[in-house]
Amino acid sequence: MSRLTAYETVERLRSPGIWPDKVRSVRVIETHLSWVFLTSRFAWKMKKPVRHAGSDLRALGARERDCRREFALNRRLAPKVYQAVVPLTLDRAGSLAVNGSGRVVDWLLQMRRLPASRMLDCVLAAHTLRTEDLRAVSATLAAFYAARPRLAIDTARYRRNLGELIDANERDLCDPALKQDVAAVAALCGSQREALAQLRPCLERRVREGRIVEGHGDLRPEHVCLVKPIQIIDCLTLSKVLRTVDCADEIAFLALECERLGASQAGRILLRAWRQASGDRPDTALLHFYQSLRAAVRARLAALHLREKAYCGSPRWIARTRCYLRLARVHLKRCRRRLNARAGLLV
Repeated sequence: MSRLTAYETVERLRSPGIWPDKVRSVRVIETHLSWVFLTSRFAWKMKKPVRHAGSDLRALGARERDCRREFALNRRLAPKVYQAVVPLTLDRAGSLAVNGSGRVVDWLLQMRRLPASRMLDCVLAAHTLRTEDLRAVSATLAAFYAARPRLAIDTARYRRNLGELIDANERDLCDPALKQDVAAVAALCGSQREALAQLRPCLERRVREGRIVEGHGDLRPEHVCLVKPIQIIDCLTLSKVLRTVDCADEIAFLALECERLGASQAGRILLRAWRQASGDRPDTALLHFYQSLRAAVRARLAALHLREKAYCGSPRWIARTRCYLRLARVHLKRCRRRLNARAGLLV
C-alpha cells in the first residue's frame, strides 16, 4: 500500500473531485498548525504532523484526539458549525478519499462555512451593527456561562494564573529582539501586579460566587457570527488553564477587541447587555484590570510575530503591538483610578 507525505496529501486535497460536496474549486489556507480546505459549503481542517508548545501531533492518534477535542469544545458555542470528525483514507490502489473505506491516514474536522459578512468584525467595519445583535451575543454567552460547571479552583491558584500571565508578558516583551520600550513594559507589568494585589478581595468574591468557568478562551469579534442562533467558533483548545477564566474577563475582552476596532460604544453596550442578561455585576475596577491584562497578552502575541523571519520588522505587527500596549495602559489607568477613589485617595 502506498504512503503519502503531508505535502503530497495536501496537494491531492486541492482536487475538487475528492470532496463529497461536489465542488468546482478548493481554496487552501495554511496556518501554523493546520491546513484548512474551503469547499462550497464546508471548511475541512487537517492538523499538521508537528510538535509545538503544549502538544505533539506527529502521531496519527494524537491528531485524531486533537480533532475530537476541538470538535467537542467548539460544539458548546457553535453546534451548527462543527459537523463531524471524519477519516481521510487511502486504499490499496493509492486513491485518497474523505470518509472512505481504505486505511486511515489522517483526520479531518468538518465545519459548516459561515457567512463572512456576518462575522462581528466585518459587521463593525461595515458600520451595520445593531443593538439587537449585541443583546443576542450577550444572551448567548450568559446562558453558556450559567450552564458551565463550577470549577474546583481556589483563589490563590486563580490569582497565580493571572500573575503568571503578567510574568510571561513582561518576560517576552522585554526581550531585546522585540525592540520594545523595556522600562515602559516593566512599569506597566509592575503596576498590574499592584492592581492584582489590591483586587484580591474582589477576586475572592468572584471565586466564591462560582464565576470562574471553563470558557471560550479566545473571544474575539472574528470568532462571533451574528446569525440565528449566534455561533461562536474557534475556542482555545490547547490549554484548559487558559480557558479557565472569569466569565466577566471574557466579556471584557470581547468589549476590548471592539474598542480596538474603533467601536468603543459597541463594547459598552455589550457589557451592559451582558449584565442585564446574566444578573452579574462585576466590579468596574476589575473589568478594567482584566482588559488591561488581556491587552498586554495580545501585545505579547502580536510582538512575538516579529521573531519570525517572515514578519521581522513588519509594520502591521509593530502597529498592532503598540495599539494593544496603549489599550493596556488606558485600562490600567482607569482601574487604578477606581481603586484609588475607593480608598479615598486623590488622583
